[in-house]
Amino acid sequence: MNPVNTKPYQLPPDAVWLITGCSSGIGRAVATLIAEQHPSHRLVATARDVSSLSYLPDNNPNILKLPLDVASPDSINSAFTAAISHFNHTLDIVVNNAGYSLSGDTESATEEETHREIETLFFGTARVATRSIEVMRQSPDKRGGIIFNISSLAGQVGLPGHAYYHAGKFAVEGWSESVAREVHPDWNINICIIEPSGVKTSFEGHSKAHMKPHPAYQSPDMPARKLEAYVQMGIKAGAAAGMLEPGEVAEAIYSVASKEEKVPLRLPLGPTAWKMIKAKLEAQLRELEEVKGVSAMGREL
Repeated sequence: MNPVNTKPYQLPPDAVWLITGCSSGIGRAVATLIAEQHPSHRLVATARDVSSLSYLPDNNPNILKLPLDVASPDSINSAFTAAISHFNHTLDIVVNNAGYSLSGDTESATEEETHREIETLFFGTARVATRSIEVMRQSPDKRGGIIFNISSLAGQVGLPGHAYYHAGKFAVEGWSESVAREVHPDWNINICIIEPSGVKTSFEGHSKAHMKPHPAYQSPDMPARKLEAYVQMGIKAGAAAGMLEPGEVAEAIYSVASKEEKVPLRLPLGPTAWKMIKAKLEAQLRELEEVKGVSAMGREL
């Protein structure tokens, strides 16, 4: 199996960052971090509505604000064309952040809701990452780069009531791992899957969609209703204080990009994500051992 992210990465002092979904949350936090704390770096901040980027200055030559809708191939191509033209065909760091959650009873999901979710979470991420690889491998000085695909704890652990959100994030994870093994090591293009647990963002607003409730799933003893009750109890008890701040995620992303070490393929963020992913993997190993005899199909393992 081809190794991934084989060489230590060195962040250029004038690195060009392209970030999707900068209107709020993680995208906004990363954009703010670069603009305010690393002025020698150059920033391409994108959002579906450019007016949502008013928190960034208009008169800074190192900051370019562009409209970008990851569900539109034409929008992506236009944004990339403008970005690489503005910054001399250079792109070093991409934070592939745009997306929204879709939750509810899966039997109630409409074709339109499910297709829109996967279109944004998976195909949008794949389009931006693919275009980024093309630019990075053709950069004038061949300096490579990092593509941070923002997944989630939901890309590793499936919970009731979020089937299509999990499907999109699981797809991002599998796609990212495959492509990370596909690029040539000499290109020095690194892919890092970011897996945060709960983040204090405006996700509950325009970035969180709900499917229509299904009457067959409304009993309090249904798994999704139990999970919802547990989450609400935690919020009322103040457990939400353990959620990550968007700025913490931004700092972690910058740390990975700048520490001059090999880039991890996966990076869980937050104690909850680390512990739940570890528990899930340990359970999978136990289950794998339990089916060993059947899996061997009479052959030696």
